[in-house]
Amino acid sequence: MGSSESVYMANDSGQDIYVMAALNPDWAIATSSLTLPYLPEEIHSLLDLYQYIKAATDVVKNSGDVGSDAYSAAMALIDGFRQNSVPITYQDYKDVQKEDFLSMYLSASGIASLLGAKTVSLVVMSGDGMQVAMWDTNADDSWIATNQTEIIRSKYGSIWQPDPADGTIAWPIGG
Repeated sequence: MGSSESVYMANDSGQDIYVMAALNPDWAIATSSLTLPYLPEEIHSLLDLYQYIKAATDVVKNSGDVGSDAYSAAMALIDGFRQNSVPITYQDYKDVQKEDFLSMYLSASGIASLLGAKTVSLVVMSGDGMQVAMWDTNADDSWIATNQTEIIRSKYGSIWQPDPADGTIAWPIGG
């Protein structure tokens, strides 16, 4: 919104959302200061983490069809993401490329690499853990998490005015 280094995420979803920003989907998790109680060895990048969170939302959605161990592992991963990402309360917004936002889950070198980046990868998860999305955005785009199954681009120069013609991101329930 005006600054070449501002990516705003607005929350109109009806619940809290949790956000992580990274330089790109293949950004190494080691660059961050993540402390997940249940972090499979296969998770090396933000994209890996997203894919595991997405699978965890499916497990939680279908909890009647899976064993309690799978459900517990899925919830541990979802809770870990919540604890290591930045919450945005309903009807609030944040600049997800701002240093104080990034310092909540990134090391100093991770922050330095993201400040001034022209493209940023975002992972957004709903508070109930049932919706998760990942996409790349330009450094001057703003987005609105809705209570529907999509995240909508904001009109340039606005945070809360949706402009679906500029872009939408699928945010399906249950991964």
